[in-house]
Amino acid sequence: MHRSTLFLLVVLVLRLTESLHAQNYTTTQTATTREKKSYAKANSYMDLEDYTNAVKELEKLTKKNPYFINAHLLLADSYRRIKNYTQAKTSFHKALTLNPDYEPKVYYVLGKITMEEKDYAVASKHFEKFLSYDEISDKLKLKANKYKADAKFRSKAMRNPVKFKPQNMGPNINGASRDYFPSITADESLFIYTRQIGLGRSGQEDLYMSIKQKGIWQKSVSLPINTDENEAAQNISADGKLLVFTVCNRREDFGSCDLYYSENVNGRWTSPRNLGPNINSKYWESQPSVAPNGEAIYYTRGGTRGQGNKNLLVSYRQADGTWGKPQQLKSLNTSFDESAPYIHPDGKTLYFSSNGHAGMGDLDLFASKLQEDGTWGEPINLGYPINTEEAEESVSVSLSGKRAFLASNRRGGYGSLDIYTFELPEEVRPNPVTYVKAIVYDAETRKRLNTKTKVSDLHANKTILNRQTDDRGEFLICLPAGVDYSLHVEKEGYLFHSESFALRKDTTALDKPYILEIPLIRIKSNREVSHSDKKETVITLKNVFFSSNSAELKSISRIELNKLSDLLKTHPQLRIELRGHTDNRGELADNQELSERRALAVKSYLERQGIEGSRMETKGFGESQAIDTNDTEEGRANNRRTEFVILPFKLDCRP
Repeated sequence: MHRSTLFLLVVLVLRLTESLHAQNYTTTQTATTREKKSYAKANSYMDLEDYTNAVKELEKLTKKNPYFINAHLLLADSYRRIKNYTQAKTSFHKALTLNPDYEPKVYYVLGKITMEEKDYAVASKHFEKFLSYDEISDKLKLKANKYKADAKFRSKAMRNPVKFKPQNMGPNINGASRDYFPSITADESLFIYTRQIGLGRSGQEDLYMSIKQKGIWQKSVSLPINTDENEAAQNISADGKLLVFTVCNRREDFGSCDLYYSENVNGRWTSPRNLGPNINSKYWESQPSVAPNGEAIYYTRGGTRGQGNKNLLVSYRQADGTWGKPQQLKSLNTSFDESAPYIHPDGKTLYFSSNGHAGMGDLDLFASKLQEDGTWGEPINLGYPINTEEAEESVSVSLSGKRAFLASNRRGGYGSLDIYTFELPEEVRPNPVTYVKAIVYDAETRKRLNTKTKVSDLHANKTILNRQTDDRGEFLICLPAGVDYSLHVEKEGYLFHSESFALRKDTTALDKPYILEIPLIRIKSNREVSHSDKKETVITLKNVFFSSNSAELKSISRIELNKLSDLLKTHPQLRIELRGHTDNRGELADNQELSERRALAVKSYLERQGIEGSRMETKGFGESQAIDTNDTEEGRANNRRTEFVILPFKLDCRP
């Protein structure tokens, strides 16, 4: 057969098919004048949201003409809007019987209806059918793929619910008003949240705090930084020193809502200040979360007045103390909404809410882990029934990772929205972490001291934190597991203090924090000390390490020894005696010799740093001056130590 003849036959078949379809059902173009008037009348009812009369009109119309496909579709939509899903599906299926390909969006709407009915297997098939059509908008295609993913997730999640037994935090936290956005310090001594008195735009939002005493949360009180305007959606830093929160529509703002901060200095909250144009913009900024040790702020940015898609951002603190240009968390943000980030004190586990990742409802809670390459891992849904068909937004997690806090309007509460605590499923818990909480004071007067605190990664020779404490001399530092840390506390005119924390991921040290009292010893002048002063000032160098059964210094000792070198250079009048100690393993004589060689090794290192040898003496004590048991590895490690002692000043006998 000739090609042109074949082409004409195909065209004729297509036209015949179209003719048959046209004869099998009625459209708005082929309907009679009376049918068109009835259809237009039903549409008018729909515009007025009078769905009851729309249904009556369309029922009459489809009864008179059961082949009117547009009338069946409009009737189905009317039933859907009054949530009569059974009748809606019946009308949709009648339309599909007339022509299954007439309106592809029918499958999309049927998918949404069967999602509401929790018939997820059928819903998934409807969305698959809808996505099989080419002529659909990118916007609906995006939503259909999201619903399809939701259907798959919900079916599995409801068959495998996670353990969830929320406990109301009680009347000292919750009241008759709305209580939400919980945040807690690392030591769980301070709990801060948002309270709204009144509903809607007229409701006043303020920040409230509760202090834990003897294991009980005390009656919450309004924070002194509250004003007649709204203060809300806040987060407290792990050490309780920095509070970041949201305010809206103030004269000095950059946009509709901005982030502000207040610091707790010597027990008082400073006047709130705007975080500045690097963090705030002409858009909506809210829901901050302060990273452990205050090195970053995670937050939400939306469109003007919170409209438009919301995204997660992070800004890092710069060397000069300012906040850097924010970066989007691209691997977590979607074309939908992500909000309410909460970075755990481990610094690597981020919790947030989203309706863009597969979930149970309007907004679900997710967890993501920071990867080695700096990207965020695949978000993990916290599971059902933690997440429901409603919007779950804003969660915070305790330092241990075992307990979490969220707001819920479940029955039996004290108000319309209460804060609950619950046990977090193991699969979404953060990495192991503990903290050091310390008070620094003068060893003689016991006066609290404003000091410089430095934390370093021993193996990487990298400074992790540099911080100046306030006049109360208190600091709290979070320490994620998997790193060996050195801690140095310094103040001009005083001998430094050091600590060492070797935190393996499986260590039991994470079960309890390090609570320290650190007395700093003042360096006395020649006039204050005579050579007859017999009192010794002994400082243990807790970050000086040697190879096993050797006097070879490990490279990680450089941080500590450089501190000692700096001290001796700053105070040229100081003379010291370096002392070596061992545990009791090995022969007595061997241990004595080893301790002497180790003291000499430290002296040699300091000489290479420019310290005169005449200012340093050495002495070894072997195993003779144990400060701990030799029956455990931890005790033996404490006994293997290097110390230095401040020697009496030499008298100047020159005439």
